[in-house]
Amino acid sequence: MRKKLFVGLLLMAFFCITAVANAAVKSSEYIFDCYAKIATYSGGRVTVSFDIQATGTMDVLGAQTIIIQEKAPGSSRWSSVATLSSDDYSNMLAYNRRSHNSDVSYYGGQSGYSYRAKVYFYAEKGGYDTAEYIAD
Repeated sequence: MRKKLFVGLLLMAFFCITAVANAAVKSSEYIFDCYAKIATYSGGRVTVSFDIQATGTMDVLGAQTIIIQEKAPGSSRWSSVATLSSDDYSNMLAYNRRSHNSDVSYYGGQSGYSYRAKVYFYAEKGGYDTAEYIAD
């Protein structure tokens, strides 16, 4: 009986340590949460809206790069069609903020195609961190 109890406690300790280790890998010193969504409109406009929450006030915060991808009807392959950069869109990054949200548009969408965006979030204060988010 004592042996079963010891083995049970040992297994519980192992699973607790594993859960803590996984949580540490997923957490960030700079980025608390980030989210993006994509919407298509008539006339070929594809808009990506994003939101990032930092763990504190950051020197630089936002989306550094957004890659727009499209999939033709009946296809299973995504192809990159545009790269939107914070160098070209000043609203993608904010300064001295704890949170930031904005949107950017791409005007080359085709009727019947599916679109998604790979958003590369960025937070900097002394050091920096990045996070990738895929908005379908």
